[in-house]
Amino acid sequence: MKRETKDFIYSICVQIIVVTAIVRPTDVPWFDGTLPSTVLPSWLVGGLAIAWWYALAWNITSALELFVWSRLFGGGADGKPRQRKLLTDIINIIIYIAATAIIAVHVFNQPVTGLFATSGIVAIVLGMALQNTLGDLFAGLALNFERPYRAGDWITLDGNIQGFVLVTNWRSTHLRTRTADELIVPNGSVAKSRLTVHSRPTNTHLTNVELPLKYGFDEALVEAMLKEAARKVAGVLAEPGPIVLLHEMKYPVATWRLYFYIDDFAKLVVIKGQVAREVYAAFRQSDLARFLPNDIEES
Repeated sequence: MKRETKDFIYSICVQIIVVTAIVRPTDVPWFDGTLPSTVLPSWLVGGLAIAWWYALAWNITSALELFVWSRLFGGGADGKPRQRKLLTDIINIIIYIAATAIIAVHVFNQPVTGLFATSGIVAIVLGMALQNTLGDLFAGLALNFERPYRAGDWITLDGNIQGFVLVTNWRSTHLRTRTADELIVPNGSVAKSRLTVHSRPTNTHLTNVELPLKYGFDEALVEAMLKEAARKVAGVLAEPGPIVLLHEMKYPVATWRLYFYIDDFAKLVVIKGQVAREVYAAFRQSDLARFLPNDIEES
């Protein structure tokens, strides 16, 4: 049994004990009245009632996490990226707000309208003091509902920030970079950036390696060798197959580009390196080795 499940069960047991401590025998319809009513002071009864309501809210949110959210959106604790964390947090907050309103009405005998009026004033003050944070919050809400990317996607921001999406929370989006570091980007910055999602519309991704060659080569032979080198690398898709183009003709070399498709963006760097190695090995061992540049001066 998981530790979270044990804590959930223990909390329910504590709630039952608290109810037993504060309930008055006269409140129980089937009680025969032979035992005295509770001797706890009223202030302690009120404190226990407050604790009970918040414990109930904790139990509800924990049950949702254990039996609903972890199955629908991923667990997070097991290393898997968490989907829709912001949505689950909002529901949890609503549950705690409801518990607070019930406490105000049934424990303190206060009208709930007064509570929300006071909280509205506090919200205005906090809003003025936390403008940047609130900007990130609303950007996070927009990203959560629009869902341009999800936990588990590889994304690139403004062409230079790239990472694997771990989670989008209230203030920021957490990315795991290719160096295995965690990069935290404020949601406001994400919303303003040009965003590339590498897993949509499909997982197929086109990339390329370049090969400069001195002039005098056989074009058909170069194209055939480049395609054959790409096909030897695991992870390069056979369909659609590699594409070879003469990208640029400029003294003293002509630049060829070998385009190929992959379906695992996480291995992009590794696959490109393996393709480049196969290309170099193929040319070095063939008659085309004399066209590989060496000691070329820039024009």
